Amino acid sequence: MSELAAFLQWNTPNLLAEEVREASCHWLLLNALGLETGPSKPSADLQSLVLPIGDWQLSISTGGFYSAVDQDTPNSVQFRIPRGEAKTLLFALLGERAAAPAHPLDPQQWLFWLVPMAKLHPERQSIGLNPLIRAFGEGVSFGELLQRLKPQRTVFRIVLDDQDATAKSKDPIAGQDFESYDAAYDVLERYYADLCCSDERSYYRIVEQSA
Repeated sequence: MSELAAFLQWNTPNLLAEEVREASCHWLLLNALGLETGPSKPSADLQSLVLPIGDWQLSISTGGFYSAVDQDTPNSVQFRIPRGEAKTLLFALLGERAAAPAHPLDPQQWLFWLVPMAKLHPERQSIGLNPLIRAFGEGVSFGELLQRLKPQRTVFRIVLDDQDATAKSKDPIAGQDFESYDAAYDVLERYYADLCCSDERSYYRIVEQSA
């Protein structure tokens, strides 16, 4: 164990404490989305922060069944509802009722709910786990959350015309993706120039897709 790891274990032995849980959730999300974490944790209340993630403007509220590894019985989970500029709340639940999680930086230990602020009562200050599930479902995994939050990238794909698609499914050009229409067009232009008027050439089109 490194000196730094030993110090962190000595200084912060309870990784399930509320403050560590909230910081862990923010750290996981920002790193997974490739966003800037900053040189240190913000001094402001993390639940009051609004994160601009693509088209999302969201705040994160975390909850957990356990606030210490040696805890005998699970807590009753309550999520705070912060009020501010966020348009969406991300409710994040750490662990399961049956046992305390190993550590909060394991993304498999989390469940998430993305809830528009407009769907929450304006005077409500908190929501329990069961009402959250009844209103918004069983929650999604970390991987599913990332799929929803990541801005989709537009690509331009070369595909065979319908008349050739079945017969030439392994065509070397079809299926290639490009960042711009012009880049895809340049490939086709070179292809047609090389074959000129040959009867052996295939016919393609360029389609715009989300990746």
